[in-house]
Amino acid sequence: MSAPRAVAAVDLGATSGRVMLGVIEQDTTLQGANPQDSNPQGADGHSRIELVAAHRFENRLREVDGHLSWDIDALWAEVQQGLRAAHAGAVERGLTGLSSIGIDSWAVDYGVVGPDASGPGGSRELGSGEILGEVIAYRDQRTDGIADSFAEQLSRERQYALTGIAQQPFNTLYQLVADDRTPDLPAGSTLLMVPDLLGYLLTGQRRTEVTNASSTGVLSVTEHDWCEEILTAAGVDRNLLAPLIEPGERLGTVRPQLAQDLGIGEVPVVAVGSHDTASAVLAVPAAADAFPVAYISSGTWSLIGLELQAAAPSSAALEAGFTHEGGIDGTFRFLKNVAGMWLVSESIRQWEEDGARVDLGDLLAAAAVMPANRFRIDPTDPAFLAPGRMADRVTLAARPLEGNDERPRTPAQLVRCILESLAETYRDELHAACRLARLPLPERLHVVGGGSQNALLNQLTANALGLEVVAGPVEATALGNVALQARSLGALSTRSGSLRDLVRASVRLEIYEPTDRPTRLS
Repeated sequence: MSAPRAVAAVDLGATSGRVMLGVIEQDTTLQGANPQDSNPQGADGHSRIELVAAHRFENRLREVDGHLSWDIDALWAEVQQGLRAAHAGAVERGLTGLSSIGIDSWAVDYGVVGPDASGPGGSRELGSGEILGEVIAYRDQRTDGIADSFAEQLSRERQYALTGIAQQPFNTLYQLVADDRTPDLPAGSTLLMVPDLLGYLLTGQRRTEVTNASSTGVLSVTEHDWCEEILTAAGVDRNLLAPLIEPGERLGTVRPQLAQDLGIGEVPVVAVGSHDTASAVLAVPAAADAFPVAYISSGTWSLIGLELQAAAPSSAALEAGFTHEGGIDGTFRFLKNVAGMWLVSESIRQWEEDGARVDLGDLLAAAAVMPANRFRIDPTDPAFLAPGRMADRVTLAARPLEGNDERPRTPAQLVRCILESLAETYRDELHAACRLARLPLPERLHVVGGGSQNALLNQLTANALGLEVVAGPVEATALGNVALQARSLGALSTRSGSLRDLVRASVRLEIYEPTDRPTRLS
């Protein structure tokens, strides 16, 4: 039995971050293997992942020079603290320390690093480049109107044909068009997405990982390279963009002085699916022969879609708002971003601001026994995007299904309305995805992420679709991050399906049939 390997998964979200210690170990008593899989342990024996939170921290926006920006210095300090904690956790388990590090985060935002300083003999001093200016956030208003004005230079249809990316106002492309700093950058400066920027601070290497690059609106969907036509239209110098790196490739090792300062050694840094949704979808616990694989990455927002082997951008997909984002091993995530638990969490915030004490578990339990199918809303309505007084807005938007003039009168009724409306939206969008991709409906829908813990929503989704819903893992992004590191280290075979076999062997899942009661997967 080979010795366990410890890795660190840096997983950053728009409101919080964490560094997770992942231990890839041999275990003869698997829990959570899928009984439908004829070989649940796969060809990798009894490998499984133990996942432990080494460090959690907040990630906050701040206003600098009139722009909403990320405090990248604070974020970097927290990541370093987390890596020290993960290393210490590995040593406490009798291991020598970390075998590798992987970083994922939200998409579209970037920083710019100036040229590295010259060392003795003219050699580059890796990691010595200065971060130039702020890392401006996707929520900043600088991109207001940019998508429309850019479409006058390059039509939306042409942009979609080139990149396969749905044209959201916060896309990296539109941030670059709005960025008035780029003309004055010194030669040798490089744009790096947030996880790549942190990878640079760790290793001194300048690369852009492919899954995150695919979300920018600047990467060609067919040529697997930066799109010259887009760059020319946007007035962006190609030299500003870093060379691409595939998920699973080694970025570099922790710089010697930094390794000494952190006390972790010169640990390899692996390019994982650095777009957090790419890592989450990698952790969808589907069997190797499942096709198509359908999923919801569920949290504040819900990303619903299919895993495809090839992109097929079409005018119908553009009109429907579906996007093609790069996945692991050359796959594509054909998905759409729709409302999730944002509507519930914002409603709870209003009630608490009004003086009520609200427990989410109690609220969901009360909603579960409310009469079904009384009210509906359209969760995709842009009126629900902004925060503030959400319960009032949902109440006003709710339409009765019985032809009466009533509106939801209690929090439980309101939450029942939201969740039933979400379930029907999931149904409609999954049907649309399959129709656009010319694929049959799948046998089951996988729900991963924090929203997979919402039993009522899972059951309503199963009922709306008439399909089995498999809920879990909750920590999908971190598990996908760790699993790809395991394969990169050689702790896992390259056999098709081995990554998901490892995830499936490491978690407990819940199955919801389109009936009244969920059953536990044992």
